[in-house]
Amino acid sequence: MGYWPGDGRGEPVFRLQNRPVYLTDIFIAFHCLSFVVGVLSVATYRLAWFQELSLSPQAVLSQGKVWQIFTYAWIHSPSLWFALWMLMFFWFGREVEFALGRKKYFFLYLSLILAPALCAVLFSLIDRSGGTFYGPDEAHMAIFVAFAAISPAAELIFGITAKWYAIALLALYVLIDISAHAWTPLLMLSVASGIAYLSVRMPNVSWIRSWGGWGWRKRSRSSASSGTPPRPQSTSAPSESIDAILDKISRKGIGSLTKSEREALERARKALLRKEQRK
Repeated sequence: MGYWPGDGRGEPVFRLQNRPVYLTDIFIAFHCLSFVVGVLSVATYRLAWFQELSLSPQAVLSQGKVWQIFTYAWIHSPSLWFALWMLMFFWFGREVEFALGRKKYFFLYLSLILAPALCAVLFSLIDRSGGTFYGPDEAHMAIFVAFAAISPAAELIFGITAKWYAIALLALYVLIDISAHAWTPLLMLSVASGIAYLSVRMPNVSWIRSWGGWGWRKRSRSSASSGTPPRPQSTSAPSESIDAILDKISRKGIGSLTKSEREALERARKALLRKEQRK
């Protein structure tokens, strides 16, 4: 069976004193814990672990420190920007989690950490200028790109839509990296943003879909081998109600949907996928 039963679309991982706790909240808790450890390490001048867990592409290649491909994203230095990034992650990460489902969101977040780091390691074969990288900035920027791809017409501050905020922020990051000749961070941001966009806008060609669907395919084979027919699901949903749901998403974001609206949208999505596969 898969890591989670079902995709957990819109459902919390667990409840804490009757309050829902989502996967995004768990990620934020780990980031906050890492931030506190980082602050204490700086205060006590114990920074050896900081260098050991940050991403050094040359160290990965020459010394085999492959764990840095994952651990770098959980390293934080004392900065007020940490609070802003966590706030953005809380707002927009939940929306992406609700849209993709818990399992696919987990693999998306994992990919946004691993794929840019692997590309940075490979790029170091060409650019040997070195450098050490840490923090999840590229991954969290990519989460916002995913949110903007899901709800491009959602109005944020000053009535500007999410689509234009994403374009403006990406353009700003690109210009800053180009001016600083920071080619590796630029590559990492491009890879992360590309994965996030494709995972949302082009799920049929996205490799996240394959990762997220592994548990479902395995459960389907188990059901077939046991002779238990899969439970039929209703795939009919009035086009008018789906249009209303999509309009609500564009105006208020996917987090505003009720459980029944999420189920209706998911049924319509599955029906459309089956229709495309029969062509």
